[in-house]
Amino acid sequence: MTHPAGPAGRSETAAPAAAPPWGDLLRGGRAVFSVLVILGVALHALQVLVIAIIMPTVAAELGGAAYYTWPSMLYTIGAIVGAASVGPLWGALGRRRGYALSGAGFLAATAASALAPDMGTLIAARAAQGLAGGLITGGGMALIGALFTEGLRKRVLAAYQGTWMVAQLCGPLVGGAFAEIGWWRGSFWTMVPLIAAFTALAWLRVPEEAGRGADGRAGRRAFPLGRLGLLAAGTFAVALAGPAGGGAARVALIALAVALIWATFRLDRHAANRLYPSGAFSVFSPVGLALMVTFLGGMAVTSVNLFLPLLLQVVHGVTPLFVSFVTIVISFGWTLGTFAVSGWSGRRESLALMGGVLLMIAGMAGIVATATLPALAVLTLAAFVLGLGVGTHYVLIVARTMASAKEGEERVTSAAIPSIRSLGTAFGAAIGGMVATAAGLGDATGAAAVGGAVTAVFAVNLVPLLLAAACMARFLALARARA
Repeated sequence: MTHPAGPAGRSETAAPAAAPPWGDLLRGGRAVFSVLVILGVALHALQVLVIAIIMPTVAAELGGAAYYTWPSMLYTIGAIVGAASVGPLWGALGRRRGYALSGAGFLAATAASALAPDMGTLIAARAAQGLAGGLITGGGMALIGALFTEGLRKRVLAAYQGTWMVAQLCGPLVGGAFAEIGWWRGSFWTMVPLIAAFTALAWLRVPEEAGRGADGRAGRRAFPLGRLGLLAAGTFAVALAGPAGGGAARVALIALAVALIWATFRLDRHAANRLYPSGAFSVFSPVGLALMVTFLGGMAVTSVNLFLPLLLQVVHGVTPLFVSFVTIVISFGWTLGTFAVSGWSGRRESLALMGGVLLMIAGMAGIVATATLPALAVLTLAAFVLGLGVGTHYVLIVARTMASAKEGEERVTSAAIPSIRSLGTAFGAAIGGMVATAAGLGDATGAAAVGGAVTAVFAVNLVPLLLAAACMARFLALARARA
């Protein structure tokens, strides 16, 4: 079976072609692949977002309040490792079997979460669910890279991002509804039919790659359990750094995480079945620079997601409803930027790539400047500009990353994007917690202490954004030089 959209882009520097009409996502046999990608990210996003709302109800029924954050934390760790596992898994089983198995694993783990009799079982089920969720999102990126032309990638990536935004609004509503009636297990059970449909669709309709045998396999290679174990351990260390009690413990855990993840990438560099593309995090590689922009952006945005609600409630004395409004404003800016530029190419695309990161810097600087001032309208506007900057560049840098993949590395390059983004999010949370503690947050509840500590976190996160701007400038310079 041949896929309808032509081969994936393999030029290291060529910009994607102009995006065709939105309707082309549903034409030429592409509708089923568009549905799979969007449904996959919706299922994953809902399971990321629902858990925070239902956890008070879960802890009240199952106990284990000391491990309150673990179902969410283990899901995130699993998702990072799962996205990195797409290349080896699909290499062993083939695209169709690998993607369908991801859905089946997600289905089983979701049912296990719904049936969990105690907190330990729920944590284990959530770790497995996160692993499968990462395989689904990483696999979705790999499908986009393989089954859509360069122009259409920007359209489907915009739909992908829009789905995240819708889930961000719907997730708390779904979780809240089930928490309200005291049946938290329903938030898992309602997903089961949708996951079953996703799995069946993947099994029946995803085409196998050319050059494979009837079973979809392409030669046996040892599965990289050692590298995946190092990656999981490193991610776990950085996740533990966030809630760690003392500053020394945080520094030690972050250092351990860096060492373990560095070892993962070093071993991966010489492996036959890679987890990440060659040149990942290299300033001499377009793919490496693009992944660095993704990582650094994830770090900075996390600080706002974690600490802005605290700032608004303690320093500005606003209600949780207003906090939700500001969160929606950021999401709206992100979505607006994404859809506005999804059809851009050439010079306009390059301007959007650089301009998006600069908008993020401007938004973060505005948040820092107004964090403790009685200027909520300006602070909200700065948050909107930050979200607009993310949306303006992110969909385009993802498309460029796919287009820059070396021949033979298209799949691992595409699947690496959500894994690297989530790694940035994990490091951002850990470093944000460390900076907040060093700045005097601790158990402080006063407006002055909280405002000073949170402002310090936001100010420090201007550094990764400035580094992202430098990486983006070099990425665009390499593109111009090698075109």
